[in-house]
Amino acid sequence: MVAHDLLAVHHLTVTVSVAGQTKTLLDDAHLGVPALSITALVGGSGSGKTTMGLAILRLLPLGLVVTRGRILFAGKELFGISSKDMRLIRGKDIGMVFQEPLQAFNPVFSVGYQIEEVLRFHSFLNASQRREKVLHLLEIVGLPDPKRVVRYYPHQLSGGMRQRAMIAQAIAVNPQLIIADEPTSNLDVSLQARIIDLFRHLKDQLKLSIILITHDLGMVAHMADRVVVMREGKVVEAGATKTVLANPQHPYTQALLEAV
Repeated sequence: MVAHDLLAVHHLTVTVSVAGQTKTLLDDAHLGVPALSITALVGGSGSGKTTMGLAILRLLPLGLVVTRGRILFAGKELFGISSKDMRLIRGKDIGMVFQEPLQAFNPVFSVGYQIEEVLRFHSFLNASQRREKVLHLLEIVGLPDPKRVVRYYPHQLSGGMRQRAMIAQAIAVNPQLIIADEPTSNLDVSLQARIIDLFRHLKDQLKLSIILITHDLGMVAHMADRVVVMREGKVVEAGATKTVLANPQHPYTQALLEAV
């Protein structure tokens, strides 16, 4: 972590109590995300990478507790601000792309309404301007016939279209950082490649930083500038993607690459 990191996580520890026993989900974890970069969090199931993403947004499920640590975003301590101020940061400064859009979208509202809701909360655009912005966002993420798509409900879209709609929602008010949690895991190979290309394009076009949460080292090799390898709640290796993948130092990183 360096001074110009957009996001810096220090000594983050998250625990949960199960049947009277305390389990550590994140153990003294560190993370640095430079501005205008793609940083990948890599690890198997239970490694703590999704917990890290949710902790950054202060969206941990009930029962999970941060017992130690600091999270600095653009120099601001996120654990030191009110819930109201954190809601202003969520969506406006930090966007989230969830693993399963069908669960993240509300099934009783149209996709267009839900994207516009972000603009209602985080912008000063009037109703007409918001509608135009929603159509423009759907165009940016490559959805065909945006005027038709805005009227659709989430279940009426294919998996790839839902994922693009969720990305449109995440970038609606030009955030500085996007956290993408396994954004291609439920898509076929051809759609995965398109979503990867979309993220890379948006990073350059919108001047974004991206945290990519994934288990797919192939995706990491094609997308990420930096990689952070996690195992059982600990960060075991971190560095430039090319360096880590070409010369992994930790046995767990070596095992992940051998599995690929």
